[in-house]
Amino acid sequence: MTESARPDQQTHDIDPGAGQGGLPPAGVELLSVAAADARALLSAAEADWEAPIVGCPAWDAEGLVRHVGGIFAWMAATIRSGERANRAELGPVPEDAADLPPWYLGGLDSVLETMRQTDDGREIWNFSATETERNIGWWRRRLPVEVAVHRWDAQNALATADPDAPPADALDGEVATAGIGEYLIHFLPRLLAQDGLEDWTGTLHLHATDGPVEWLVDLGAGGVAVPGHAKADTAIRATRSDLLLWLHNRATAEPLEVFGDEAVLGHWQQLQR
Repeated sequence: MTESARPDQQTHDIDPGAGQGGLPPAGVELLSVAAADARALLSAAEADWEAPIVGCPAWDAEGLVRHVGGIFAWMAATIRSGERANRAELGPVPEDAADLPPWYLGGLDSVLETMRQTDDGREIWNFSATETERNIGWWRRRLPVEVAVHRWDAQNALATADPDAPPADALDGEVATAGIGEYLIHFLPRLLAQDGLEDWTGTLHLHATDGPVEWLVDLGAGGVAVPGHAKADTAIRATRSDLLLWLHNRATAEPLEVFGDEAVLGHWQQLQR
């Protein structure tokens, strides 16, 4: 939902050098959440392999499981080698949907074990927009966030296709916290640098209502983001789960409280990872 502008929502200048030093290192704590989300994703997909994935229109539930299972294999291979793995050199994906669950769960076990056993100080390639966090901590954050969003995709697809199915569960708060910071620091600058985007200006303040998460983003400066409370042209308040789902274009503005310039809500739909 939206509300009228608050009088204190004004432009705030952000130091262009701030916020680019990465995020607090991620340990193994979130991996148990990733394991549970991954199994919930598969359970929702098995209930209707043909359910369309709203957030990823090219996929149905079967395609989503193939994608996430492939991500498990690719992440594990990348972490083991320290270099970007070639997807073409990974093992084959089962053709029959009935054979997907054991392949998918085997890949999940493999990537979790690889992440738990990898030394914290080892250098590992990643696809961040920055040159920071070339280590296992980056991947220990990436996996839980990737799986959480796609678990929501699978459950939302089932709920959309079957009126009797429950709605998708909210994302784990700590995973969403990690995902919000990851998106703003590691992905948003590259997304805003894409060709063909409308001119982006102004500042954005994100404020979680269920945890100590606040970020200020300068959209006119390439998406420079810093944690903390500050005045901005647009302020958005919501749960951590709803904020991350909105950042990834998975949810509407309905659960959001928006103050100030609402144009960013429409612009955001241009950003697709």
